[in-house]
Amino acid sequence: MKQDGKFILMNREELREYINRLSDNKKFTTIHQHHTVSPSYKDVNNNHFALMRGMENYHVKALNMSEIAQHFSTFPDGSICVGRPLTKDGGGFYGNQNKNSITIENVGDFDINVMTEEQNQSIILLNALLCKKFDIVPSTETLIYHCWVKNKSCPGKTFFGGNTKQAAEQNFIPLIKAAIKDPMTFEQALEIVVKKIDSSYSYWLKRKDIDLAFQALIIKIAKTYMGGK
Repeated sequence: MKQDGKFILMNREELREYINRLSDNKKFTTIHQHHTVSPSYKDVNNNHFALMRGMENYHVKALNMSEIAQHFSTFPDGSICVGRPLTKDGGGFYGNQNKNSITIENVGDFDINVMTEEQNQSIILLNALLCKKFDIVPSTETLIYHCWVKNKSCPGKTFFGGNTKQAAEQNFIPLIKAAIKDPMTFEQALEIVVKKIDSSYSYWLKRKDIDLAFQALIIKIAKTYMGGK
């Protein structure tokens, strides 16, 4: 985990711990999904904090906001960055549309960029953890794409198979529901375990099917390392 002022950059393992520690005193009922267009993938080069400051500068100076619009940003490498504090409503929509909302900005132009698997996993996990934390039931009424309330393509025409409500119901919402039931995939669990035992991620990933119980065992071990959560 790294920090630059209020911006906190973390991986998925750290995200779980961060969300678990959050206060749930603030009421949230929706999570708003965005993409950035600019910056897009070509602009990302281990410069997460600079991009966060750039987005905040645009939101403040061009859009007259008090600070950055999004609570969380996801990046192509799978990292997640905290921005706007969760003591405030999101700032991604207009006026009362932001009431009791969490704003997620996914860095990339998903009209043209092909989403990386790392970012895909982080988006799913982030939404699932937030839904679970704040008792939000995933649906097209609660996980809202920007284009459903404004005439634009955001979060992108290729975002999890499309930016329509039908695409979300078929391709996005089921993934969030599944992650809420068990928010840790084998791949995510393996990342945690190999770091603890200083072993090779790729070696064990290739052997994920050696036994039907192997994946469940790795997930169980990882959850033990995470304090049983």
